[in-house]
Amino acid sequence: MDTKKLKKEMLQYILPSMFAMMLSGFYSIVDGLFVGNAAGNDALGAINMVWPLQCVLNAVAVGIGVGSAVLMSTYKGEDREKEAKNIWGMGMILLLVVGATLPVLMLVFLSPLLSFLGAEGAMDQLCRQYIVVILVGGMFPVLGNGLNPLIRNMGNTISATILMSSGLVTNIVLDYFLVYKFKMGLYGAGLATIIAQAVVACFSVGYLWRGNRELFQTSNFILKSREIKKIMKIGISPFGQSLVPSLTILFTNWKCIQYGGSHAVTIFSVVTYILSTIQLLLQGIGDGVQPLFSYYHGARKKKELNWLYKHAFLLSVLFSSCCTIFVIWYAGNLSDLFGITAELREACKSAIIFSAFAFLTLGLARLTCSYFYATGKPLISTVLVYIEPCLLLPLFLNVMASIYGLDGVWMAGPFVQLTLCIAALLMKLILAKKEEV
Repeated sequence: MDTKKLKKEMLQYILPSMFAMMLSGFYSIVDGLFVGNAAGNDALGAINMVWPLQCVLNAVAVGIGVGSAVLMSTYKGEDREKEAKNIWGMGMILLLVVGATLPVLMLVFLSPLLSFLGAEGAMDQLCRQYIVVILVGGMFPVLGNGLNPLIRNMGNTISATILMSSGLVTNIVLDYFLVYKFKMGLYGAGLATIIAQAVVACFSVGYLWRGNRELFQTSNFILKSREIKKIMKIGISPFGQSLVPSLTILFTNWKCIQYGGSHAVTIFSVVTYILSTIQLLLQGIGDGVQPLFSYYHGARKKKELNWLYKHAFLLSVLFSSCCTIFVIWYAGNLSDLFGITAELREACKSAIIFSAFAFLTLGLARLTCSYFYATGKPLISTVLVYIEPCLLLPLFLNVMASIYGLDGVWMAGPFVQLTLCIAALLMKLILAKKEEV
């Protein structure tokens, strides 16, 4: 086993992946920074309220993209290059179909969806100003988020990061002019976001066309039901990982309204911006090492797999601890960034501190889930992913809120992630024991 080679490969995949995932989290943060300071607390809460709809688009794209990327890497490890290219073509077709249909369905049923999310009266109108723009251009976030893992798994980690960076830079510039200078409010924020994601999507397709022209051969776009099922089976776990934050927002918003009203929703919007960015940064470790997990699993090299998991585990512990300390130390400054009024500052600071403890175990749970779906065990990963929103989150939210009120709402997240991490590590230990027998 060449540990120097493994270390080099791990860093080449993980560091760009972490950076790219952090950049994707900055998309919403940039909107929040400009909207919070230029349009006020209610506009900030509106973006948070409709984020689940935007998150569904991203989650479906990530599910298809990662499912295709994992299968593609596995086939490469098995020296099945022709099948690997065909998987890329099927992933591309699935992304185009979803990008063309899902946003339209959301627009058709937008009124009941907003009502379900809790948007009523003036908040309903604010939500529409932002989300309608996102859905009209819904093809772009689907393509941008779906193609990124495919480009990364082809070994182009730096290029995938640069492509994501181009969108972030575009978003910042457009937010400055549309939201801050031209005072276009939520409509301007939505327009800035969708144009930025269009840049990522177009640049990604152009990059693939220019450097990998053979991928666009007609023979690679033949749909095979058996392979599509495999993509969906693998992708259901990363889909869930991407969707869970939106369900967390939905359930927590309901509790915020119950225990603190609109002010609590505004506070949670700030917490969400910070949580989502750190969460994506930590998830980048699991997503980054996933192509290597898949490749060495396909090549049947167990020692390399164990080495990669162990060192990714240590890296996750290090980054999780640093993120927790940083967020707790600068909790007050972070709340100030979003233009939170003085009356909400202390409450917002407390919410950020409570929520930050979730980072300590979140990264380990995400890494272990990535290991499972990347090595042909998607069922275990799927159970771990969906147990969070379906059981653990509602349970801890209700129990903690009933005991500690609004503080209990913020405390629920760390308890959920701790429980999930323990479950994931136990499953990994049990699996390792069985493989030794």
